[in-house]
Amino acid sequence: MKIISEPLYKEIIKLVPILCIDLIIIYNNQYLLVKRKQNPLKNEWWVPGGRVHIGEKIQDAVGRKLYEELSISKSYNFKLCGFYEDFFDVSSFGSHLYHTLSIVYNVELLDLSDIITDQTSDQWLLKPDLPKRFSEKLERINV
Repeated sequence: MKIISEPLYKEIIKLVPILCIDLIIIYNNQYLLVKRKQNPLKNEWWVPGGRVHIGEKIQDAVGRKLYEELSISKSYNFKLCGFYEDFFDVSSFGSHLYHTLSIVYNVELLDLSDIITDQTSDQWLLKPDLPKRFSEKLERINV
């Protein structure tokens, strides 16, 4: 798998939609959300996720994001549930149109005891509802 250099990525995100995954993590009938430290959606509670790397299978991106963002490497079940598309006026690289398209998975965890957030968020919690913006734009599919 090849990772795009940061200077090149800064240019790419201004020109094309970015493919991401978003994870709806369910534990005891609640949703695990992280408080974002970066734009877009800085300081908002959001679902974990992020971009898919070139040459990376979508299912592998699920495992990578669980590990990178939450230090989760234990057993989990995941299932495709839909798509989420959004447009932002800002990204982590400044002000510009930022277009993302996410493949969304439901993830069921059996244990939350070892969660450690990464540099993109500073805390996590369980909430009974998903963020409103996310819920309104989520296109669920029946699989």
